[in-house]
Amino acid sequence: MVFSLSRKELINYTINVLRTYNIRPRKRLSQNFVIDPHLIRTILSRVRKCRPKRILEIGGGIGALTFYLSDIAEEVVTIEVDKKLIKVLENEVALRKDNVKVVYGDILKAYKKLGSFDVIVSNIPYHISSKILFILTEIKFKEALLTFQKEFADRLLAKPNEPDYGRLTVMANFYFDIEYLGTYSPSSFYPPPKVYSTLIDLRRKRIDINIPIDFFQDVVRELFTLKNRKLKSAIRNIRSVKNLDDAKFLELIHELEKYVNRRVRTLSVGELIEIASTMYRYYKEI
Repeated sequence: MVFSLSRKELINYTINVLRTYNIRPRKRLSQNFVIDPHLIRTILSRVRKCRPKRILEIGGGIGALTFYLSDIAEEVVTIEVDKKLIKVLENEVALRKDNVKVVYGDILKAYKKLGSFDVIVSNIPYHISSKILFILTEIKFKEALLTFQKEFADRLLAKPNEPDYGRLTVMANFYFDIEYLGTYSPSSFYPPPKVYSTLIDLRRKRIDINIPIDFFQDVVRELFTLKNRKLKSAIRNIRSVKNLDDAKFLELIHELEKYVNRRVRTLSVGELIEIASTMYRYYKEI
């Protein structure tokens, strides 16, 4: 196990573990292990500020980060889908750290059984980034330190009217406060991926909305299929208000007068909540 955070020792530990356990990193599972001490230090620094009792690590990998997390919290639950890596985590970490619980399973299926956490940490497998983000809306936690593929993180961090701004941006920012913590080159991982990665911090928001969340999600999804249209035109295609008669539709448009000539892609999360709330009153009348 790595006992000091240097790039050389992280690389040596990674290569030795892979050889010892006869592991070949699997592209299908986006297995790229962190060997950048600066990235690990940044994660650990933010985690310490949370003073967590319980941490969830999604994708324990070969345990380098798990080992350090165990020094911060009373319990670290690390879930891993690869049986070979489970063996590494048990032998290299759990046998040395009695506050580490290793769980074999797929986070997409097992997350409801894991309970609540103060902090979640993960180098998110790139191929399931969207799925992970949306299951996080159902897990109780305070803060998450997550490394995403840069292009995916750019979408989370985009502002209205920017090219990357879309439904994912809106829903992520509806649920979370999102903070950019740095971008890392492929050389921060072994084996190096073909893309850059971005570390972000997610903090749960208090959801303050007076309409069903499902309705808001549906409206956002349908509006952003037409994100380059003006709102007035896009609303005509929303299923929940398609059956409004002409008079009611004109009433709705009048209520939304300050927005109807705006392109959907320019609308902020707060504005979309206001728009959906107004639409919901008319939807209930149908």
